[in-house]
Amino acid sequence: MKSDKLRYAVLREIDEGNTDLTERNLYVSQEEFDNAVNYHTREGNLIGVNRGDGRPILEKIGPQLTAKGEDYLSYHSDFAKTYRGIKEIREWFKL
Repeated sequence: MKSDKLRYAVLREIDEGNTDLTERNLYVSQEEFDNAVNYHTREGNLIGVNRGDGRPILEKIGPQLTAKGEDYLSYHSDFAKTYRGIKEIREWFKL
């Protein structure tokens, strides 16, 4: 369940213009963060992701949601009811 929530949070933050995300912002491991971003890139939900040292890098200019990514957010709208943003993400993962 945490990976589903993390995937949702990554797309939601990018959709809201917060593209300067890292694993530290989201309080997850590097592997969890990379897996979530790589999932969205692979599935075509996200474009414009840069790479460095074999890792995805989200920068202020670059990542954008595709139409498929917007559909992903709509499909997972049940998460939208409880998601309050990065400031409360640690508690949200516990729900």
